[in-house]
Amino acid sequence: MKKVIVLILLCFITPSVSAQQNAVKKPGHIYSDSAIIIDSKTGSILYSKNGTKRMNPASITKIATAIYAIQHSDLGDLVQISEKASRTEGSTVYLAAGETLSMEQLLQGLMVNSGNDAAVAIAEHTEGSVKKFVDKLNLFLKEEVGVRDTHFENPHGLYGKNHYTTAYDMAKITSYALQNEQFRKLFDIDSLDWKAEGWNTTLFNHHKMVKGEIPYPEVTGGKNGFIDESRHTLVTSAENDNLSIVVVTMKAQSKRAIYSDTRKLLDYGLNQFERNYIPKETVFQLNGTSYDLKKDIPFTQPVNGKIIQKLEASGELTLYNQDHEEMLSTNLTPVEGTPVTHTEAVASSEHKGLFFGKEWSGQLLFYPLMIYLALLFIAGVSVFRPGSFTK
Repeated sequence: MKKVIVLILLCFITPSVSAQQNAVKKPGHIYSDSAIIIDSKTGSILYSKNGTKRMNPASITKIATAIYAIQHSDLGDLVQISEKASRTEGSTVYLAAGETLSMEQLLQGLMVNSGNDAAVAIAEHTEGSVKKFVDKLNLFLKEEVGVRDTHFENPHGLYGKNHYTTAYDMAKITSYALQNEQFRKLFDIDSLDWKAEGWNTTLFNHHKMVKGEIPYPEVTGGKNGFIDESRHTLVTSAENDNLSIVVVTMKAQSKRAIYSDTRKLLDYGLNQFERNYIPKETVFQLNGTSYDLKKDIPFTQPVNGKIIQKLEASGELTLYNQDHEEMLSTNLTPVEGTPVTHTEAVASSEHKGLFFGKEWSGQLLFYPLMIYLALLFIAGVSVFRPGSFTK
């Protein structure tokens, strides 16, 4: 009975959308060639500029290397540094061939000082060779993380013709990694003492917001990158009382530009959005087929903004914002053998209110909906409070 109630209410809400909406102010000019914001908890896309364009990531590749190594080795493992690792080009922590360091220290050198030599040592220890590591990393990213357009040739991010990712994929990889407590600690180290045979020093994080050189209290971690082919790349995580987001900016021509972009996107993502969800009791119908939810579908929407939902015959439900930009896509399960006895929901419709916002859809719905709810109340049926379904 509960699912039928939800379906009927959904059909009531569908026809009308409130004309009054608070304008969502988007960031001004973004210098980076590609940029994205996603909610790291719901996966919703909050902003995208060329978010699915293939780009060279440079050292933000190390985010993927770190989470793979954390999940496939032990932080207490002792790693002997090979000649190959010690000779790695680019940014290093000056590892000496033959010395032994813990996996934890190598991961710190990888993420804080962007050590390419640490990346090679980690790869060799974790899977036996750099090639085996990269092969398994690519498989892991596709099967476990769910990226669509990423292929890495190495564990550190030095240029490779077939070494690429997208801002969206990097945001997904980072969001996945942030679920791991050990990774979160690595991602937020501002400085640390480094002691090894080749180098005794204090390492400072190269990400200016993590280091504190550019103050932004909500920032919880980050990784930067740079090679000539990619220019500047930057991944930043941040959270406040309401949201946790990941911002990825790629191919900016200067540090000033990429941090300017990141600040704008952080301001926008943390202040213009709120979380909501479609309850698992909801039933969607299209062309005589009912589609069931196995669990609540969380998503993130502009504050007081409109959400457009589109249901395909395949069962794919896509949510779009008021600018018709994709925010989230998920697959629904068709209910086999269930007769359709109610009016079918529109395949593509706009929602604001009971299921997709915090305001009513319009005065046109008020009286029939009140009458319907009154009848349910008289019948002793318990329904949830209209206007919100936040737990």
